[in-house]
Amino acid sequence: MVLPKITDFSPATRLDVSNLKIPENIQLADETFYIPQKVDLLLGCELFFEFIKADKIRLNDSRLILQDTCFGYIVAGSTEPIFQINNATSHCFLSRGMDTLDKTLRSFWEIENVTCDSSPISEELNYCNEHYVKTHYRNSEGRYVVQMPFKPEIEKLSLGDSYQMASKRLDNLWKRLNRDPTMKFLYSEFLREYKNLNHMEEITNCNLSNDDGYFLPHQGVLRPSSITTKLRVVFDASAKTTTGYSLNDLLCAGGVLQDDLFSILTRFRKHQYAFTADISKMFRQIEINPSQRKYQKILWKEGPEENVKVFALKTVTYGTTSAPFLATRTLQQLAKDERENFPIASKVLLEDFYMDDCLSGASDINQFMALKKELGELLLRGGMTLHKWCSSASSESDLYPFNYCEKQSTVKTLGMMWNNCEDAFLFYISTSSTTEFTKRDVLSQIARLFDPLGLLGPVISKAKIFLQRLWLLQIDWSQKLPSDIAQEWSSFIASLSYVKNIKIPRFVLRPNPKEIILHGFSDALEKAYGAVIYLQSVCDSSDNNTFLLCSKSRVAPIKSVTIPRLELAACLLLAQLTRKVLNALKLKIDQVLLRTDSTIALSWIDTPPHLLKTFVSNRVAQIQELTKEYHWSHITSKNNPADLLSRGIDAQFLANNQFWFQGPDSFNSLNSETELNQSDKNYLSEFKSKDLECLTVKTSALFDDVICISNNFQKSIRIISLIFRFINKCKKNSKECGAPSKTELQNAEIYILREVQARTFGNEIHSLEQCGNVTPNSRLKSLSPFLDSQGILRVGGRLRNSILPYNSKHPILLPAKHKVTDMIIQYYHKIQFHSGSQALLYNIRQKFWPLNGRNLCRKIVHSCVTCFKANPKISSQKMGDLPEDRVNPNFVFNSVGIDFAGPFYIKTKLRKRDPPTKIYVCIIICLSTKAIHLELVSDLSSEALIAALKRFMARRGKCRKILSDNATNFVGTKNEINRLFKLMEQQDALFQNFLSEEEITWSHIPPRAPHHSGLWEVGVKAFKFYFKRVVSNTCLTYEEFLTILIQIEGLLNSRPLTPLSSEVEDLEILTPGHFLIGRPITAIPEPLMIELNDNRLNRWQLLTKKVQTIWKHWSKNYLNNLQQRHKWMFKKDNIKIGDMVLIKEDNVPVSNWPLGRIVKLYPGKCPLESDQVNVEATFGNQHTRLFVPRIPPPGTASLMMFCAQVHHHVGDIRSGAENK
Repeated sequence: MVLPKITDFSPATRLDVSNLKIPENIQLADETFYIPQKVDLLLGCELFFEFIKADKIRLNDSRLILQDTCFGYIVAGSTEPIFQINNATSHCFLSRGMDTLDKTLRSFWEIENVTCDSSPISEELNYCNEHYVKTHYRNSEGRYVVQMPFKPEIEKLSLGDSYQMASKRLDNLWKRLNRDPTMKFLYSEFLREYKNLNHMEEITNCNLSNDDGYFLPHQGVLRPSSITTKLRVVFDASAKTTTGYSLNDLLCAGGVLQDDLFSILTRFRKHQYAFTADISKMFRQIEINPSQRKYQKILWKEGPEENVKVFALKTVTYGTTSAPFLATRTLQQLAKDERENFPIASKVLLEDFYMDDCLSGASDINQFMALKKELGELLLRGGMTLHKWCSSASSESDLYPFNYCEKQSTVKTLGMMWNNCEDAFLFYISTSSTTEFTKRDVLSQIARLFDPLGLLGPVISKAKIFLQRLWLLQIDWSQKLPSDIAQEWSSFIASLSYVKNIKIPRFVLRPNPKEIILHGFSDALEKAYGAVIYLQSVCDSSDNNTFLLCSKSRVAPIKSVTIPRLELAACLLLAQLTRKVLNALKLKIDQVLLRTDSTIALSWIDTPPHLLKTFVSNRVAQIQELTKEYHWSHITSKNNPADLLSRGIDAQFLANNQFWFQGPDSFNSLNSETELNQSDKNYLSEFKSKDLECLTVKTSALFDDVICISNNFQKSIRIISLIFRFINKCKKNSKECGAPSKTELQNAEIYILREVQARTFGNEIHSLEQCGNVTPNSRLKSLSPFLDSQGILRVGGRLRNSILPYNSKHPILLPAKHKVTDMIIQYYHKIQFHSGSQALLYNIRQKFWPLNGRNLCRKIVHSCVTCFKANPKISSQKMGDLPEDRVNPNFVFNSVGIDFAGPFYIKTKLRKRDPPTKIYVCIIICLSTKAIHLELVSDLSSEALIAALKRFMARRGKCRKILSDNATNFVGTKNEINRLFKLMEQQDALFQNFLSEEEITWSHIPPRAPHHSGLWEVGVKAFKFYFKRVVSNTCLTYEEFLTILIQIEGLLNSRPLTPLSSEVEDLEILTPGHFLIGRPITAIPEPLMIELNDNRLNRWQLLTKKVQTIWKHWSKNYLNNLQQRHKWMFKKDNIKIGDMVLIKEDNVPVSNWPLGRIVKLYPGKCPLESDQVNVEATFGNQHTRLFVPRIPPPGTASLMMFCAQVHHHVGDIRSGAENK
């Protein structure tokens, strides 16, 4: 909802809060709640209760309460304003457009609905009926005097002051009347007539200060199309008084007493001679009891300067909630009271009136004239008259004088256009001229398709199908339709003009028929289904005697439903519509023939419902109940007029479609039944499966149930002991209570052990009981088992003569594979403080002898999570392949790694008291040749780093790619780490611009992955190796430090890349210096050989050959040495999202490592590894770790541990080092 503003100031007036005592500790959400202010935000009701808290404080001597919310306390309730409420203005928001659309749409769906059973009478309707019977009477003129039914639970005195509200409404009304003289004249004439007809009376002694009645505001409604009344004054009984109640709030609505629109129009079509009329001023012909007229007072004045007069309305007033009930109930009461004198007219009054409109008729002219006379006299008895008379027998209508006779040939009755001269229904649908449509426009147009009988059923069906398409497209109300959809709708709107060419006879029978047959048809497709009914009169003449009576359609559900099920739904719709029509016609029908083109649906209808599935069964049961006396048969699709309903067609194709208006050409040819296929009768997918019913008995062992409850051996023993205690109490009336005794626990343990041995060593126990020995092929023969006095199988062994305790000499035998054995070993492992497998087995064998005990103990210890967390063993994934920057020849320093060492201290001056200056060493190493470049850096700033890189590139050439550590891997003090992090990780704009201008790519290795930076970590280590031995703790000057730094650089670049070769030809060792100057940096210069001949090679070719020889030597010796994996050589299972892990933290005890779960993976180039993962700890924080070291889980594959272990990896950078 988008509004320019929600409402005006709230509250409307300033409130008096001087006497309110709000506690000082209360924090109000709005400290100035009593001052009128604008509303800034409208919160939906679905959020309201999310804000409300439980605390509520009621202020003393006030009707206000303080309600606690998440914003603070809000003030609710009522209080007195500073000014009188009569002078305040009440603000409201009125959305007339949507309200009108909603009302129209609701009316459309109500008309389309089919209800074949009458609704149960509500309690409110019963109450209103009883109230009417007790309170109504007839005056001397025969008019009915009634009382309005007030709700019994609301006191009448709850109405407050309504005079000021009515007075303001009258002033506003006169402002409008002064602007419109025509309306002013009509308004005055209407109320003048109201007074002249004695329908209202002036009250001269009205006490406005102490009035307990109600003043009705009123307004005018112009009706230019009306013949009799161009303007009607409407009274507003819903206007609120000072207490917040209106008159309508206190009144009962009653309920519907007359037949619905469909039934009255259907009966209207069976009369050969028909007429329409309505009761003139029906509401105003019924008087209100004088004791209640105080609730129907109005204010009026003849002119803007005239005095205001008070009038009381004496009759039933439209605008009050109970008016429709009182009017229709009075008509029924009149019919009952005058039934003996006017039997025919009384029946018409009960059945053929819809509010004040009458649609009725007779089969011959004499009955017609008698009905006209009798109906007029009956209504005159109640002080009412008929007018707007219109009849299909217009030539005979003059035989009886009526006060008003409709002169138009076409009249509108109950929303239908009826031409009484041609005795036919006509249609006219107003359409919009716009070319751009929204879903709201479409809905508004569809809602105006008023066709209660479904005579234009295929057109209505197409509109419904189109509307459902819009719902599936999820188009907003105000969004314009797509061009193709809008074009389709525009074409449909244009075709609606053809409905004016459609004329449907009102009379659907022939005079004096021999037989009347009702034909019903149903059909369904994927988009819609429907039912249509025709009425056939069998006569001697050969004329077509079949007429369309009515139809109904439905769109298919959005959820996909099979065609046979939709066909069955169409049959149910036809059954309901048939029952509705037969109840409405109240005519003798000789035959009812119902047809569908679905043999499957027919086979279901012919099947007992209990054999079918629920969906089909429910609908078949309803069809059989509604049509048990009627005949169902099959029809081909080409002869089925309901096919037009399921497809939907435009009005231009319906206008001349005789197949729709008159049905198939020959109904007699349709009476031959189509034989059903056996396959259709056995449509098995909707038949219930024929399950065999059998009784099974399952014995549940006590032992199995208890063992499944817990994994704790002692707990299982206690449960068994308590069960045995309960059994003993039931048998011996024992009164034992409290914790189980030692004897009870021993008996329970013996029971468990005997059950385990009986299930696993059954053959051995049987053999021991029979012959005293186990069989030769028994697995226990080496233990010489025997049964003790309690029936427990024990080890005989060879220690019978030892002084060991009995349980140690003859331990109890336990199977290797049983849950109880695992429970016992786990119990001993726990009470022995998680001892190792050897110690665990020793302690267990003091009482028990588990088979294969050594392996069982190892298994339990290995699967113990506590032991696992106390001593995790790190494993790893297979080492990845080297990145291409490591294995391909390229320019020296084309791809480099960078790291920092320091801080170091130098002297800027030679005086002792001058403090030393902090400097750093930037180490740059070539990834392919391991050549090292060392630079001095004055501080850790972007400017210093840029200057160092510029010096490096000026001497070594521009590099393409730079790799560096993630800042969390730097070694040094905390402050230095933070400074390095800011320099390397959070690069500022100046540094980013420098990298962009030089076209350099800067990448970081994953966090906590030092083996990705092994190359430059080795460089740092090597530099420190020489530096510590040469400098030690000496504080050098800048020149001295720089000199030593460059000398160390030369040494590092003279280190051999490969071991010394055993081949005679390889006299020189390959070093990084060969790639820089063609020889080791520290090698002695060779003499010039320019003057010597070198066969056919000139100097340039000789230099080129030498360079190529160096790279060949690099590929042959150095590169092949990198082939071998020195660690992490085997594939392991990859980690998965959702796995539970332990997160290793540096300098934290193993027992304190947090538990986490993997939430995200960052796959690397190698399929066996993930460069990084996101792991969420139990306390909610997320960490990024590299997937390399992990701890295998104890017994499962779901618990792993990540270790960000900082170690100097002398090996090579793994693949993915440039990825993050």
